[in-house]
Amino acid sequence: MVRHRVIRFAELDSTNRHALANLTELADGDVIQADIQTAGHGRMNRPWVSHLPGNLCLTLVIKPRHAAPASLPLANLSQLLALTVCRMLDGHGARATLKWPNDVLLDGRKIAGLLAETVVQGHTFGGMALGLGVNLNLDAATLATVSQPATSLSEWTGSPVDADAFRDALLEMFFRERDALLEHGFGLIRDEYLARCGFLGREVEIRRGTESLRGIAEDVDLEGALMIRTAPDRIEPVAIGEMFLGS
Repeated sequence: MVRHRVIRFAELDSTNRHALANLTELADGDVIQADIQTAGHGRMNRPWVSHLPGNLCLTLVIKPRHAAPASLPLANLSQLLALTVCRMLDGHGARATLKWPNDVLLDGRKIAGLLAETVVQGHTFGGMALGLGVNLNLDAATLATVSQPATSLSEWTGSPVDADAFRDALLEMFFRERDALLEHGFGLIRDEYLARCGFLGREVEIRRGTESLRGIAEDVDLEGALMIRTAPDRIEPVAIGEMFLGS
């Protein structure tokens, strides 16, 4: 199992930005944590509410020592981490679902999000910053300010959550499986991932920059790509994008 080290800050603008700015000096398995973030963000640079303590704002540094890291299924690590969050929530009596590729939902409301950013210089893989935000102790008033339906674990359970204990158990679980996933690929967790996917069989829209694709979400393949039926006789794989559920 990869040994991880938590490097904790009282405040950062963004744990991902810090990790990327210091990627050369950081080691595989280092975890950047901020008690609060002043400019936390997710995909499409959307703000992530993280200016209050008591929640998880982490970035995992991924620099595997394999001979050809570019050929590894690095994109699937975010799916493993999202699934790990689901397992942690199970331990608190909260059955979470996944929205492809790696959003974690409770009762249709977002509780955790991930942002993976990779550094490649020429043909050399420099590393990945795998960011994670989990709403553990946000209150109802703060959640009401979020631009999309959101919840927190404390709101769900009615009790405050020990953020440090949650972090330690989550990191231990993730790093215990990380190398096995890099060796065997998404197939290692596919069945468990699919069991969390409430969107299968529903109409979805995938947005990729200025492009969009609509269809029925049929499956998630062995590489973690979403399979969308865009016509009765046509299924298209989608490896990158953001999914929105149809009405």
